[in-house]
Amino acid sequence: MPHDAPIQPASLAGLFLVCLKIGLLSFGGGLSGWLYREFVEQKRWIDADDFASSMAISQMLPGANVINLVVCMGEQLRGPAGAIAGAFGFLIGPFFAVIGLSALIDSIANVGPLEAALAGVAAAATGLLIVICWHGVRRASRNLAGLAVVVVVAVTVGILDWPLLTVIGCLAPVSIAISWNRAGKTDA
Repeated sequence: MPHDAPIQPASLAGLFLVCLKIGLLSFGGGLSGWLYREFVEQKRWIDADDFASSMAISQMLPGANVINLVVCMGEQLRGPAGAIAGAFGFLIGPFFAVIGLSALIDSIANVGPLEAALAGVAAAATGLLIVICWHGVRRASRNLAGLAVVVVVAVTVGILDWPLLTVIGCLAPVSIAISWNRAGKTDA
């Protein structure tokens, strides 16, 4: 459909089916690009500016950006019912896929090569997490106050087993003040 074609109305069923297709067939990154192609270029439900606005809002909200984007666009197109239809369509396929995979893995859990493969995947994921943490600590170590916040979080959550949300809630104002102070010094 040409880019200058008028915006088309979206039905709840159409919104659900597009989100179901993307949810079922997608894996990994690039989902916002796929949503753009479906919502803006193919279905012509919203224009590129509205998509960009929804994308900006979705990135500011807590939670997964792509779900936030689906909810924002669904609400924009059909109100609360559209937000629910889009989110439900996007999540229902992966939900049942995970349930099915879990049942499959449970049924073959005692297979030696599978156990070894899953242990390898767990080790790789742990290694990636360690690398990401290391890069974060190196970046934070450029500023002693930032490093102190990282150490406090690591000790209180990792060693003392305090609730993460409580620790982050208490340290967020401190982190913001540190960043604000640093930004003020670089502007001067």
